[in-house]
Amino acid sequence: MLTIIADYREKGSGVPEALESFGVKVSYENLTVGDYVVSEAHVVERKTVRDFVSSLYSGRLFDQALRLAEAYPEPILIVEGDFQEALSTVENPRALWGALASLSLRFHGKFHLFYTGEETQTAELIYVLARQVSARPRHVGPVVKHRRKLGSLGEAQLAVVCSLPGVGPRLAERLLKTFKTVRRVFQASAGELTLVEGLSPKRAEAISRLLDSPYRGVEALPRQELLEEE
Repeated sequence: MLTIIADYREKGSGVPEALESFGVKVSYENLTVGDYVVSEAHVVERKTVRDFVSSLYSGRLFDQALRLAEAYPEPILIVEGDFQEALSTVENPRALWGALASLSLRFHGKFHLFYTGEETQTAELIYVLARQVSARPRHVGPVVKHRRKLGSLGEAQLAVVCSLPGVGPRLAERLLKTFKTVRRVFQASAGELTLVEGLSPKRAEAISRLLDSPYRGVEALPRQELLEEE
């Protein structure tokens, strides 16, 4: 029998129930990486279209993708919902495609992206993925891997700066070497940020806008222009 490990927070989504109707044994754990663990090498992150587009705008998706890739060799992202409808709300679709292309290229094609219309389709896709993976030689079943703990102050500082939109580990290191502390990075003006190699004026403005904008909750879909990643 196929076994898939699901995060407790997925219980009410309808996906685990659909998987069980296909004959899959679903076990629940408190996952710190991903929503469904399919094998020792594959983890699935499930996002609604709204959350997906929002996380692309904010840069949060790239941080999540990095955490998935650190834990599993072949992470899988499933975007669920009407993508065309969400795309119609975006002011600059080309920037969205640029971010999607960057997401794939940054991880050298090992980050797999799929689209489904609703929960049952998501479950069917996860089921098919699990079946194909289980047929591979030396398959050992789902293995839960937790988010890597930060082992030093320097790693923690890099992680905080990497949370900024469009900032990866290399750029975060350059920012910290330039401004010396995390606080000074966050206090820097857009003009000061552009002095760092690899940080364009557009990206600097996006960082300043994020840090200076009042919080209005998580429901509103950001409409600011996406940043293309390096």
